[in-house]
Amino acid sequence: MSSGGTGTGYKAGVKTSGATATGLTGNQETIKVVEERLRIGKREVAKGAVRVRSYVVERPVEEQVRLHEERITVDRRPVDRPATPGDAGLIQEKTIEARATAEEAVVAKEARVVEEIGIRKEAKDRTETVRDTVRETKVEVDDQTTRTGTAGTRPSTTGTRPGTTGASMGTGGKTTNATPGATSSGTNSPRK
Repeated sequence: MSSGGTGTGYKAGVKTSGATATGLTGNQETIKVVEERLRIGKREVAKGAVRVRSYVVERPVEEQVRLHEERITVDRRPVDRPATPGDAGLIQEKTIEARATAEEAVVAKEARVVEEIGIRKEAKDRTETVRDTVRETKVEVDDQTTRTGTAGTRPSTTGTRPGTTGASMGTGGKTTNATPGATSSGTNSPRK
C-alpha cells in the first residue's frame, strides 16, 4: 500500500486515488495543489547592422580654358626718302626691346565637402502579447461518509483557493472546482 504513489490504496484509514498524497500525520493525508505561473523575461537579440564605408576612386576630368599668348615679330620695310629735321638725331646707338608673354594653365586641386552621410539609431518600445498555457492541479472531493446525529449539510473547503468557489453538498454529495472534467484519478474524462 502506497501513500506517495498514484495507485489506489488504503493507509491509516484514508483512501488515496490518482494524485500524489503526502504528508501523513496521524490519520490525515494531504494532496498538494499545484499551479503553474507564467514568468516572462526579455533578452536582446541582434537584428542586423548598417555599415557605411568611404573609399577613393579616380575619374578623369576635362575642361576648356582660354589662354592668352603674345608673339613678337620683326618688321623690316625698305624705305628710300630724304631725312627730315626730326630724323637728325638718328645717327646714334639705340636699342628697342619687346617682351612677349603667354598664359599657361595652372592646375590646383581643392577638396570640397559635397555631402554628409550619417547613421543613427532610433529606439522605440513596443508591447507584445505573449500567449501560452499553464497547468494547475484541481481537486474533486467525493465525500461518501454518513453522519450520525445531524442530517444537515457540511461545507467542504478542500480544493478551493482564493478567487474560486467550491460548491459543496451534504452527505453523499460531491464538491467540484471550476474546471469541468478534472478528476482525482488523474484522467481528463468527466466522472460518471
